Amino acid sequence: MSVTYIDPPDWNSANSVQVDSNAATNMAAIHEINEWAAANGFERVNEYWLRQRQLPGGVRVFRGVCIRLTQDELASRAKENRAAADRAARMPATPHVVRGNAEAV
Repeated sequence: MSVTYIDPPDWNSANSVQVDSNAATNMAAIHEINEWAAANGFERVNEYWLRQRQLPGGVRVFRGVCIRLTQDELASRAKENRAAADRAARMPATPHVVRGNAEAV
């Protein structure tokens, strides 16, 4: 399983790309395309079901769309992440207790 094709082929200067994966399932293709996107400065758009494409010879691939995030989108994301971390830090921590066991796990 792997990413098999990127459109446009010269994607380094593109703001959006289509990425094909020959993974066995839709979910596996989503994970592969997400990994490719993260490693290459993109993010896959929020599709739950990727488009399928038949290649010559009957080979099926899954196709996802990825976009390059702008600096203002990255800044907004960082701000949201900091706010979520602050909220989590203020939450009281309570130990998990297994029923029938008085010791905290």
